[in-house]
Amino acid sequence: MNNQEYLIQILLKLRSIGIKNDKILGAIEKIPPHFYYNLFNPSKDIKKIDIDEVLEIAKLLQLSLKDNYKNENILLLGFKSGWLLLLLTNFCKRVYGICNSMAHKKKLEEFFLNNNYKNIYLCHGENILSWNRVAPFDLIFIFEKNDFSFADIISQLSLKGHGIIPSISENNKISMIRIDKENLKANQNCNCDLLINSDLI
Repeated sequence: MNNQEYLIQILLKLRSIGIKNDKILGAIEKIPPHFYYNLFNPSKDIKKIDIDEVLEIAKLLQLSLKDNYKNENILLLGFKSGWLLLLLTNFCKRVYGICNSMAHKKKLEEFFLNNNYKNIYLCHGENILSWNRVAPFDLIFIFEKNDFSFADIISQLSLKGHGIIPSISENNKISMIRIDKENLKANQNCNCDLLINSDLI
């Protein structure tokens, strides 16, 4: 299966699970996950992408972006290869990321510079407040287990902003929830374990 055939398979599967938003499908078609992953990790062997990861990322995008496609600032924590950082550039003016590895930050910045992505900004840190000087954010994604307080997360949100974050229940079950400025929480229908462990993000 060549790259184009693989992309068609991904887009068909996305539509089959209800991802029908043209802007999301267009962003994925413009930056196919398998193409991006192999640009970022060059090797002779084409990296096989877990399509389930792509489906979960797209599903979460559709859930979180359905209310507003005019975001100014989006914040992302817990990323690995950075594919989601690129996708998010289609839905806002600026994407900010917090990276806990200086070496990984430099690798990503070099990749974004070489591929002419000028609206992605990274800082080195582990704290939700690391980009406090450019807050508030219309959307915050966190894809890592953390000890951030709800108060700190909410403090970084714009008036109508919301965060998509992991939450651990009393029986240690992890799920993704949506939180807004009023501290209202709602479960998100997605595979949290798959998202947190996804190399694509």
